[in-house]
Amino acid sequence: MSVSKEVKIGLLATIALITFFAGFYFLKGADIFSNDRGYFCIYENVEGLQKAAVIQVNGLNVGHISAMSLIQGKGVKVTLDISKGLELPEGTIARISSSDIMGTKIIVLVPGKGPGTLKPGAELKAEREGGMLDNVSSELTPRLKELKTTISTIDTTLTGVNELMNAQNQREISEALHAVNVTAHNLADLTNDLKKETVEINTMIHNASSITANLAKNNDTINHILTNVSSITNHLNNTHIEKMVEDIRETLNEYKEIADKINNSKGSAGMLVNNKDLYINLNNAIRSLDSLETDMKAHPGRYISLSFFGRKK
Repeated sequence: MSVSKEVKIGLLATIALITFFAGFYFLKGADIFSNDRGYFCIYENVEGLQKAAVIQVNGLNVGHISAMSLIQGKGVKVTLDISKGLELPEGTIARISSSDIMGTKIIVLVPGKGPGTLKPGAELKAEREGGMLDNVSSELTPRLKELKTTISTIDTTLTGVNELMNAQNQREISEALHAVNVTAHNLADLTNDLKKETVEINTMIHNASSITANLAKNNDTINHILTNVSSITNHLNNTHIEKMVEDIRETLNEYKEIADKINNSKGSAGMLVNNKDLYINLNNAIRSLDSLETDMKAHPGRYISLSFFGRKK
């Protein structure tokens, strides 16, 4: 059975119309062949959210926006078509978010904690995520406050500096800088002097090193000397020094008593020392003895007579 050309043209036209209307409604966000379940939420401001925008859960596309309408005094009602296989727990939030740096808006579902599930046609809690400008503003606001405080502090500091940099302070600062320059010059001269004395310092260090080395070599001898000194000290500590000092004190006291007796003409020694007449008599007797001795030496025959043959005197 042959089909006429007119029938073929009619079928093609019908299919084209059906395809056109299906594509038109699909582009508008309505899928005439979809079995998705619908939910809705109300926003005060959709922030550029478009019809047919994507709905995601954990980054997975699970639906799209099928309709948007303005409700007087409440905001914008947004109808969400969600895949039939997805169950939404009670408390699920529909949050407007940006999907890219260009600010394209989508809806991100944040599943609730239940305990039950939402029935199709139920209202979801609406939230919106701060946009890029809001985030930048929230970040910049405290920084701007800090910058303002810093600028105020710098201004106060500069004011104080201007007050300090008067003519008198400038003169004093100049004098201080001059003193610093003089000190630096003196330090330079001192450094040059130290450089000149480096040889002598090195020699002194070498001598000190040699002395230290000699001390190290003679360490045993030094230890032996110190041991002997320690032994002598211990011996002196063990000696009855206090008894010796006491004996010396007693001896001195006895000599003092003797001296007192002599000074007081007590005893023969005292009389001999203090009696002037006795001194004179003794002196005369010594002189007489001396004269006698001199005469005996000069004229021994007067006092001694020797005879070998029995001659009479």
